Amino acid sequence: MDNNESHSYHRPIWDDNGKFHYDLVSQPKEKNHVAICLMPPKKVIPVIFIPGVMGSNLKNRGDEVWQFSASSLKKWPTASPEKRKFLLDPNTTTVDDSGEIFNDGADGKKFTSRRARGWGSAFYKSYGEALDRLQYLLNDDDILMDNYFRDEQLQTARQRFIGVRIGDEPVEQVLNEEEAAHGHKFLYPLHVFGYNWLQSNADSATLLGKYIRKVLETYPGRLAVEKVILITHSMGGLVARHYSENMNGQVDILGIVHGVMPDLGSPAAYRRMKIGERGIIGMIIGNNAEKLMPVLAQSPGPLQLLPGTAYRTGWLKIENSSTRTSLPVADPYEEIYLNKTDWWRLCEQDLLLGDTDSEWAAFVQRIKNPVKKFTENLDRKYHPWTWLFYGASADNPSDAFLTWKERIPERMKEAQRVREKAGNPVALSPVRASELISSASPGDGTVPVTAIRTTSPRIHAVLATDVDHEGAFAVDPVNRSRSVYSDLSDAMVFTVRSVVKIVQQVPAP
Repeated sequence: MDNNESHSYHRPIWDDNGKFHYDLVSQPKEKNHVAICLMPPKKVIPVIFIPGVMGSNLKNRGDEVWQFSASSLKKWPTASPEKRKFLLDPNTTTVDDSGEIFNDGADGKKFTSRRARGWGSAFYKSYGEALDRLQYLLNDDDILMDNYFRDEQLQTARQRFIGVRIGDEPVEQVLNEEEAAHGHKFLYPLHVFGYNWLQSNADSATLLGKYIRKVLETYPGRLAVEKVILITHSMGGLVARHYSENMNGQVDILGIVHGVMPDLGSPAAYRRMKIGERGIIGMIIGNNAEKLMPVLAQSPGPLQLLPGTAYRTGWLKIENSSTRTSLPVADPYEEIYLNKTDWWRLCEQDLLLGDTDSEWAAFVQRIKNPVKKFTENLDRKYHPWTWLFYGASADNPSDAFLTWKERIPERMKEAQRVREKAGNPVALSPVRASELISSASPGDGTVPVTAIRTTSPRIHAVLATDVDHEGAFAVDPVNRSRSVYSDLSDAMVFTVRSVVKIVQQVPAP
């Protein structure tokens, strides 16, 4: 530029249609002024986040039934098993997209609103801040424009990730400068596919296909490619894989990043059925078998998290003073899930409520199809461009296997002694005299390492890291001293980097 010329930099101004213009002021010709219009990425590659089980808000006939809020915490702990079964029915519930949204309006007019992109359907406690940070990290190219207006030159997240290894991962997983630069050529609007996690994941996969097509239609003339990138959490990965591999959905998907996906199923699903869920979520959905079993028994989605035949045998152990048994020997469906007589069976007919005979018959049919059919037909199937991370820490003890141990509490022994003295002895049922004990194996607190298949020609990169299952996409690192960055979790770095790797397939605009 001629030293006699003055110049100014101008940022793009986005309008309601996702197009941009510049606000320029005319200058006298003799000033030789040059207006430099900074060009943003113009082409869009949509990214869709798919939550895990219990990760989407649900409603029943217009009333909120599953949304993390003060009202939910007040009304659910006292709800009866009958009310839970009625409200959490896969046949009468639908997705509620009215949930809270973190930092709404932060994207300006570059994309449609976060509400319109489905963010309100995601369980705020688990995903609110994580979605906001993920959107920022994927679209932080404004930093490059801001560098024209300041002396200190800052890096975008993708530039910060160049050459950085997470732990002892293979060097080929590391991001290089060319890949990062190519990633900056596109915009990545983040959408959320909330779904009814009570229904079969096959049904949710059908709706995912319709949602993907709706998202693609949102960006006429702006798409870099007629495909989306999927980022999944937990059971959401099963939904994505079923659509991709069993419903010819590959044509719509550029690549998938899976987080803490229970690939082979998890014994934690059996534990929930038998003794309820733990923590705050347990207070809402049910913290014992009486409250939770009637809900889960009628819900194909959660049942599809049970270990399939690809999971190792012998994950359920029954021990008493005289015998030790390990199941399944071969078939978990016949030996455990459809078992009607043994006390350690998955489903207790007398807890199903209503006409228990018809409820049991419906449960049996549900296990055979869609549960078994879905799980077994998905085994070893992945999108050709797959990345995944999983929890592998001993600090997050998980249920690689479960053990029923005969353990009679002292109060029950005393009650027995009292009744024996009265001449009215009573024998305790095995289920009352036994305790279900977790193996406390490495994992994420829910999904053990043994539930993850990490090798396949279609899996391009894998990260074993320290994450909690529900908070797998948490923003802050679990252990700052061991993480790559003090302000980002390794899982978040891996996710963003994986998106950039997937985008390398798309030619520069």
